[in-house]
Amino acid sequence: MRVASARPTVTVTGQGLEVDGRPIAAESLRASARGGQVWIGKRSHRGPVTLAARGAIRLDGRPLPGRLRLLPSAGEGLDVVNVVPLETYVASSVASETPAIWPAEALKAQAVVARSYALHERARRLGESFELEGSVISQRYAVGSVPESARLATRATRDQVLIFAGEPILAAFHSSSGGATASASEVWGEDVAYLRSVSSPDDSAPDYFWSYEITLADLSDALREAGYAPGEVRDVRIADVSRSGRVLALRIGALALSGRDLREVLGGRALRSAKFDARIEGDRVRFLGSGSGHGVGLCQWGASELARQGQSYRGILAHYYPGTRLRRIGAPGSVAGNWSATR
Repeated sequence: MRVASARPTVTVTGQGLEVDGRPIAAESLRASARGGQVWIGKRSHRGPVTLAARGAIRLDGRPLPGRLRLLPSAGEGLDVVNVVPLETYVASSVASETPAIWPAEALKAQAVVARSYALHERARRLGESFELEGSVISQRYAVGSVPESARLATRATRDQVLIFAGEPILAAFHSSSGGATASASEVWGEDVAYLRSVSSPDDSAPDYFWSYEITLADLSDALREAGYAPGEVRDVRIADVSRSGRVLALRIGALALSGRDLREVLGGRALRSAKFDARIEGDRVRFLGSGSGHGVGLCQWGASELARQGQSYRGILAHYYPGTRLRRIGAPGSVAGNWSATR
C-alpha cells in the first residue's frame, strides 16, 4: 500500500533498522531518488529497497506497522509502500473508516468490505509495485493504536470476502447516501450487477442534509480554472436526475455538465454529493443537497442504522451488494489461493 508518493526525501527511524535485511548502526536514515535509483546517504540502490525495524517503523515521524519498500516514483522522487499482512491492514482501515462506538455488526460489515476491496485491487493491479493507496483514493488507513472494537470485528470476520462470479467484488462504499444508494452505471457509466440502487436508512447522518452557497462570479471563475468555458453565468438549472436523485445533467450558462463533474470542480467538501438542487438567490446560487460521497455500494451510516435495528453483518452486506456471496479466502467456490503478508 502506497503511503507516500513522489517525495523528494524521506526520513525513516526505528530501533534495529535493517536495509534489505542488513542491520545498520544508526536508528535514523534519509533516503531520496536520483537518476532512477534509491539513494540512502551516499549509497545508491538500483532496485526497490526494503526497510525493517524491531518495532514500529516511522516515516517522517509517522508510525507504521510492518516494513517499508522504497522505490523511485514514475516521475521524480520516492514512492513509499507499506508492507503489512492483510488482517493488519483490514483492522487499521476499519478503525479509520468507522467510529469505534458503532454497533459491532456495522464494524464487521466494514471489515469484510475492506478485505474484499483489497483483494479486488490486488487482482486488478497484478504486477504493479503497489496495490492500494493509503488514503481516500482507496480506503483510509489509520496509524497508531487500533481500537479493540475494530480488532474484534476483523477477527470475527477473518478471511471472509464478498465474491461475485467467483471473484472478489469491487466493494465500493461511501459515508451517506441521502436515503438511496446510487448504481454504478449512473455514477461511473458502467453497469455492475451487484452495485445497484437500494434504499438506505441513513437519516441520522450529519450530512443527510447540507447546503453550499457560492456567487455566480466565483462559480464562473472556478469553472474556467478547471478548463471549462461557461460563458456568462446567470443561471444554474438541473436538466436531468437519476432514479436515486443524483444530478445527471445541469446547465450553467452555456455549459452542460454532470453533477459529478461539478463536484470535481468545486470539491467534495463543497458539494458533498451529486444529489442536490440549485436555487438562484440574487447574484448567488445555493445548492441544497443530501448525502456524502459518490453514493455507490455500502452506505456507512445506513449500515450503522441497520445494525441498530438488529441486522447482522451478513444481512447488511446482502442488502448493499445484492447477488454477492460471502466466502472465506481459499474456500471451495471462492478466491483461489491465500493472501501473503505483502500488503
